[in-house]
Amino acid sequence: MTLGLVTIFVHSNFLDNLYCCLGVFVFGIYLIVDTQLIMGGKQVELAIDEYILAAMMLYIDIIQIFLYILRLLGDRR
Repeated sequence: MTLGLVTIFVHSNFLDNLYCCLGVFVFGIYLIVDTQLIMGGKQVELAIDEYILAAMMLYIDIIQIFLYILRLLGDRR
């Protein structure tokens, strides 16, 4: 969170790239955890009736990863 606040005030390509890499990493972990919740077999798992919630969780994780990758590889002017 601190890095996000710093990147608002200090415009540096290195900080932007670091922020995007950390975003991709964090949402990659979220994607793994949410997939594990769907697959089950551990202490915490989603019930069969929660398939809409599970689909939305995966969708949001994938979209966030995509947005961070686009920001990382996008044209900087």
